[in-house]
Amino acid sequence: MPWCGYWGTTAAYWWILPLIGFVLMGIMFFVCFRGFGCMGGRRRTSGDVSGLQREVETLKDDVRKLMRNPS
Repeated sequence: MPWCGYWGTTAAYWWILPLIGFVLMGIMFFVCFRGFGCMGGRRRTSGDVSGLQREVETLKDDVRKLMRNPS
């Protein structure tokens, strides 16, 4: 039974629409898993966080020094 109501026009190609749907679902699952980091997304380690905190503190100190000695 063809989906468009005309026998013979698209009856031979009925499998294309489900195939396109499965491909699109696979792409969307891949994008969602990559976005949430389930498939090897890079997460920050505690070393990265502590390094960033140290860098922020040194930048704050530099700003304080520049505020004291504006030359």
